[in-house]
Amino acid sequence: MNTRKCPSCGGEMELSLSDKCLICPFCDTHIDVDIQDDGKTGMLDEKMFDFLWNPESLKQYENVTANLDSMRYCLNTLKTAEKISQYIRSTLLTDEDVASEGINQKRIDKIMPKISELLEPGEHIIVYGDDGLFSRGKEFFVITDKRSIFVNGKKTVAVQHREISAMRLDPNGGYPRWKLNNQEDFAVTGIGNKYRLQGAIAALICLLAAEQHGSREKIKLL
Repeated sequence: MNTRKCPSCGGEMELSLSDKCLICPFCDTHIDVDIQDDGKTGMLDEKMFDFLWNPESLKQYENVTANLDSMRYCLNTLKTAEKISQYIRSTLLTDEDVASEGINQKRIDKIMPKISELLEPGEHIIVYGDDGLFSRGKEFFVITDKRSIFVNGKKTVAVQHREISAMRLDPNGGYPRWKLNNQEDFAVTGIGNKYRLQGAIAALICLLAAEQHGSREKIKLL
């Protein structure tokens, strides 16, 4: 446990509590380790976050557990929004349904007319995820360094990260959704089966909200 370098490819491995192993996101190498789970979230600074959920009740869902494993890794190991942003870009953006500035740029160029008026000069798009499996470009979310934007057909809503005070993890029958401020319109989905990516995005939003929240009130996890 002193090192998390993958013996096969040299990439940094992630801790998976659900499988009690280390997983390499680059080559999928698994290494069994002795992990003692205390039944708590164990992934966020309690001075910064209030935990109002029961993590034991979520362990019945495989996809939710993978989601939380990824979130835990990002918050325990990477610890800053900047490093999580780099992690998302380098390890999780693997197909045309997901993009970032300079990665699958054509996807971002196509949706810019729908969101450009919401962006401030110099605002950076960290990740774009398209959930419109049969209608790409019509149902998606965009996470920038200042806000989260959600588009569903002709409806576009946005919330600045400094305005986020709570995040609800909805298991939704094993298909997790993160609802910002517990609002249905502000829901980060798994983008197909990319639940580890979804967990990393949830971690990113948590830290952006905490960093930009002027009063430094705790972010509630519902």
